[in-house]
Amino acid sequence: MSAGRKGYVARSMRSLAPYTDTYVCISEYVRNLMKEYSLPEEKLQKILCATNVKVDRDYPSGLREELSLPQDIPVVGSTGVWRPNKGFTYFLAACEMVRAKNPTAHFLLGGKAYSPDFAFSISIWVRGQFLRMLHALDFTGFQEDVGHFLSALDIFVLPSDCEPFGLIAIEAMARGIPVVATNAGGVPELIKHGETGLLVPPQNPDAIAAAVNFLLSDPMRRMQIGESGRLNVRKLFDKTRMLKEYEALYERVAQKKL
Repeated sequence: MSAGRKGYVARSMRSLAPYTDTYVCISEYVRNLMKEYSLPEEKLQKILCATNVKVDRDYPSGLREELSLPQDIPVVGSTGVWRPNKGFTYFLAACEMVRAKNPTAHFLLGGKAYSPDFAFSISIWVRGQFLRMLHALDFTGFQEDVGHFLSALDIFVLPSDCEPFGLIAIEAMARGIPVVATNAGGVPELIKHGETGLLVPPQNPDAIAAAVNFLLSDPMRRMQIGESGRLNVRKLFDKTRMLKEYEALYERVAQKKL
């Protein structure tokens, strides 16, 4: 977030403070950010995002069938709104490096253009043409069912410059898909490096490629990390837990009003 944008958000949040009982922070990173905005610490309540953990990876993958991709080739993917901060430029650069070492690897980039950044979306499309000419990349567009997209993958990459939480990462982990993600924002709160996923520096396609190549070179390790990630999500990021925490928060706020 730019300094100007951060200042605008800080002023807006502070202006609401007299009328706000609680600010819900979706990660410790966001909570610390709210502290920097000089918001009353006693009003900051951390409730981590969550997902439906009772999901499985569809096999065989319907998306692979739609794209005529063999079920036994390694597929690496990422998805999200095509904005500069999402890191897809670095993802595509990393894919080119991975392909050089793993010529059977295929790549998927989902998501859709963001209107104010349409020129950037065009640059992503152009950057991907080299891999498309090699028949190594598919742009899948926006997928209404994110599970349909994720089930096609052997590795999910979250290449964002910074994420307040990184919900798509736990969506992938819930399906046992190993995740390579940047260690920025709230993401390190989701992943323990080397155990439940791999963390890399942001804006570093070499590091992304190295992590992906490591996982591709060792299927057993890839499976272990995917399973550890799945178990961690079930333990910490179950939406049932999140709903109970929101219910408790609403009850506390309501009691103060009585």
